[in-house]
Amino acid sequence: MVEFSLSLAAFKKAIRTVMVGRSEYMDHDTADLVAVADTVELCSTGTSIVLPATVVQGGCGRIPLVVLRNAKRAAASFKKNRLRVRIEGGRIKLDSFSFSHPEIELKPIGTRIADLPINATALDCLAVQTLFSAEEIAESGLAPRILDAQEIAVWSIKSAADTLAKFGVPLEAVRDLVEAHIALHARATVAALAQT
Repeated sequence: MVEFSLSLAAFKKAIRTVMVGRSEYMDHDTADLVAVADTVELCSTGTSIVLPATVVQGGCGRIPLVVLRNAKRAAASFKKNRLRVRIEGGRIKLDSFSFSHPEIELKPIGTRIADLPINATALDCLAVQTLFSAEEIAESGLAPRILDAQEIAVWSIKSAADTLAKFGVPLEAVRDLVEAHIALHARATVAALAQT
């Protein structure tokens, strides 16, 4: 269980910030609520907001964004300054209002080690796939985005190969070119991160 209380206005504003630019991935993106010491960090792909809080039971709860959006709507009806939040496997409770969803889960703190910008391209997603293990990607909530990028790559490679077939360029050559470019992008990403 994770339990904390925080400013209702700050919580609603943080959720609103996390929801920006998420319409395409609303059905499978998640957000982590990490409660430690006197703060709660609300983080999702490409976004992280730290809020002051009174933490009763620390930990990390992973919430689907569709549930978080509904929680924000419910919180809008509350007429108090502070909100009590309790997260358990399959359920989040905001004061007396409760949401159930099978993908609400408790996670170890620090499992979200890979991240992408909100507007990450398919190339960015495929580069991340070369830098992290499948488990690290799944634990970071990025697997749906990686799968979408893989589908785009397969379709794009086939389409390019079909177009270039009249010039004798085989599918394997197009695939090799794309894989080399993904590896190059991954190396450039690592180099850029090393400088920060």
